[in-house]
Amino acid sequence: MDKKTIGIIAIYTVIMASLLFVTFGLNWNPSGYDYTIDGTTLTIEKGAEADTVNIENNQADAVLFYYELSKERQQWTVDVTVIGLLLPFILLLFVPERQPFKKALPHNWYRLIIISIALLYTAYSVTQHIEYIGQIQEYVDQLL
Repeated sequence: MDKKTIGIIAIYTVIMASLLFVTFGLNWNPSGYDYTIDGTTLTIEKGAEADTVNIENNQADAVLFYYELSKERQQWTVDVTVIGLLLPFILLLFVPERQPFKKALPHNWYRLIIISIALLYTAYSVTQHIEYIGQIQEYVDQLL
């Protein structure tokens, strides 16, 4: 293995280990919201702030809040998976001699395809997150 290959492996490992730790170790998602339930008391956490609300008479909004937060977490998990799959191809853009499909696909086409896939998925993902976070915020406002 040459230094470029070792560098790509090291960069991939650091990025993915960080994403996995933050996502699964710290239970982070792009909305920043989390919650705990204790009987009829719901504690909504955003960062270091926490608000407690009694949901005894407002269970429908609480369930909708849980559902939207679940969809946001699921989208983020899919994003981490896609990042894990696309990141090696993106990193190999910087090392043309290690490019996959080198004999069948010229480097410029490889670059165009990988960048296009990454941009299309990013656009899709960002719009999903904006929609989910807007819904989460709406239910938080109704609950508080």
